[in-house]
Amino acid sequence: MAKKRDDKFEMDRLYNDPQAFKARALEEIRRAKRYATFVSLVAVDMTHVESPDELENFSNFGDFMASMRKLVRISIRESDLVSVAGAGKLLILLLDTPREGALSLAERLKVTLRYFMCNNIKSPLNWRVPIKEYSFPDTPDDEPDIMAFLDQVEKA
Repeated sequence: MAKKRDDKFEMDRLYNDPQAFKARALEEIRRAKRYATFVSLVAVDMTHVESPDELENFSNFGDFMASMRKLVRISIRESDLVSVAGAGKLLILLLDTPREGALSLAERLKVTLRYFMCNNIKSPLNWRVPIKEYSFPDTPDDEPDIMAFLDQVEKA
């Protein structure tokens, strides 16, 4: 079991490259179109905590993000992908998951990450965890779609 989890962490490293993550996400969107399935993306923005003096239990922000990625990895399904895109953004690609599933995960992650932030960030003002969900094909008309978000990821 530990070997399987280590393999998954190794695969996640591949998707830390924004280009590789975007290519995989586009591949999953094409698959969702072809087979009439769903794909969702959850974006966690941690850019508000990049200051090293905010961190309590980590020597640098990279270690903080790596630890948070591991926490997220054990909180999601094995088939989902985790990527750290740019400085302080964590992306989770949820395969075969409709918008309701992404919203549910976002709510669970808000609680989990809030405890993580309480234990590792000095200022309560930085304990908030901004999370945004994107879905294909069921994004509401007033929300940006997953393709617009992936374009932003590519520019990061």
